[in-house]
Amino acid sequence: MNKIAVSGKGGVGKTTLSALMAHIYAERGRKVVAIDADPAGGLAEALGFPPELVAQVTPVAEMEALIYERTGAKPGTSGGFFSLNPRVDDIPDRFSVSHRGIRFLRLGTIESGGSGCICPESALLRALVTHLLLYRDEMMTWIWRRGWSTWGGRRRRRWMRSWWCWNRDGGA
Repeated sequence: MNKIAVSGKGGVGKTTLSALMAHIYAERGRKVVAIDADPAGGLAEALGFPPELVAQVTPVAEMEALIYERTGAKPGTSGGFFSLNPRVDDIPDRFSVSHRGIRFLRLGTIESGGSGCICPESALLRALVTHLLLYRDEMMTWIWRRGWSTWGGRRRRRWMRSWWCWNRDGGA
């Protein structure tokens, strides 16, 4: 159950490396899911997905109805209660597309922290990433631009030790 996380500044090769690793594992017969959480969002194209297939993928962070259904809170609102552990087990299969042995899922990004409480979106994305890491038996490449703090910092790193992480900014 290999997982590969790639992070770093723009232009350092995150997308190229992620696409290359996904293709290598797919050619070896592994189930592969490629996750794009980079604001630039070019992983599907680097993987060679046809544009009409890529157009079918909506970033999970932009699925307001799903976020509300699963967390109980409307995205962009503040106050109130919502679920910190929403159901996410069906999301990878329902909202991804497959091409040449690789499943592609775009997480999307939360546009601005000052636009209200971003907690429901973050709760759903973190639960989804945790599910992909711990409960799916697929090779996973995951690309994102921000640092480790976006996904839980040092606490989350403890159970990410089985990952091969490449971070151009130095350190893992």
